Amino acid sequence: MVWVSSLVLIAGVIAFATVRLGSGGATTQATTEAVDGTDVLPGSTTTPTKTTKPAKISEVPKAARLAAGQFILAAVGREDLPKAWRLSHPSLKKECACTYKQWLTGNIPVQPFPTAGLQGVSFFVDELSPRRVVLQTLLRPTPGSEVDEGAFYIGLKAVGSGKSLTWLVDYWAPIGTPPVPLDVG
Repeated sequence: MVWVSSLVLIAGVIAFATVRLGSGGATTQATTEAVDGTDVLPGSTTTPTKTTKPAKISEVPKAARLAAGQFILAAVGREDLPKAWRLSHPSLKKECACTYKQWLTGNIPVQPFPTAGLQGVSFFVDELSPRRVVLQTLLRPTPGSEVDEGAFYIGLKAVGSGKSLTWLVDYWAPIGTPPVPLDVG
């Protein structure tokens, strides 16, 4: 009985040391930097493993940031649907399963948001690689507007290479969509 108890104690000490000391015992909060340079805590997430420095919006290629802003006005605001078509990645067009003519009706797989009274847009880097960018986007209407702020994810993919490289939007969805109610009947 003494031997079994000793083995259990040793196994427990090893497991504790591996978990506690293997991660450095530190917990840090991941932050991202907004366009204006302020730090933001995205949902106050903590990462118990090694910390990687979060990407700054300034690290996102300028062409990707420009494409994101243009897409928000053209597609999300429905201000210029032909331009929205040009800024859309083929996968987004495939999701629509529509022709160019049908796209121009505005019935597209992009949740609309009124952009006419926007005070500003903030981007926060969610994912960044050489050919893929995902941004959290906060659309802020002017004070006194009847429209609430809107938070969305926008995904962009690089197409082409060298001087012909362009960034196209392949994803647009609201952050924190409400759950679909269950049929209780």
